[in-house]
Amino acid sequence: MRAMPLVSAVVSLLVAVVAPAAAAPRPHALADGVQNIRARDTVAILFLRFGKEKSARFREIVRTLEASNVIVYIEVRQDAEHPVGGGLTFIGEAHGTRWVRATVDSGTGSYIRTCQDIVRLTSILGHELQHALEASQAASLHDVGEFERYFRSIGVDEGARVLDTLAARQAGSLVADELRGMVRRSRSDVVASVGDAAPAAATARAVT
Repeated sequence: MRAMPLVSAVVSLLVAVVAPAAAAPRPHALADGVQNIRARDTVAILFLRFGKEKSARFREIVRTLEASNVIVYIEVRQDAEHPVGGGLTFIGEAHGTRWVRATVDSGTGSYIRTCQDIVRLTSILGHELQHALEASQAASLHDVGEFERYFRSIGVDEGARVLDTLAARQAGSLVADELRGMVRRSRSDVVASVGDAAPAAATARAVT
């Protein structure tokens, strides 16, 4: 049986055209009443609620995203043909608003087994939401080319179509520990954990 990494996540270099490129992004929150984080299925809703209830780091990421110019759609794919992992897909940008999709693969078609793996899968979601937060911080992100160049400039190049960042690795690792009740006591401990998280993310896969 093949061992699965704790946090396996990527930034996908795919793009779906849903809105025309337009003016430079606004570095502030969207209009009142606009929902930044949008779960697209019941399992995504479950993971989002679990993460917010059990992990301070997860809540912090969500709170910051809710004050950003990014709209992120969350999807959990329950399909045995896709191994456990995750990805962030750039969708588009218009009038300073950016759209991305965070996908979490449960590695199984079974709802029960997906829910049994809630800690690992929610930590992967935390990893991907950190990438979405990073996308909000780019000076310009009009198209998939800028998306790719930006993440190559801030991250760890894992291959032609696979990118990752130390911040996302750190976030996923910390979220996993908090979900298990293993809360790190200081920021220095958190920084030290980055090296421990790296091997788990080294097997990150591209979404194709």
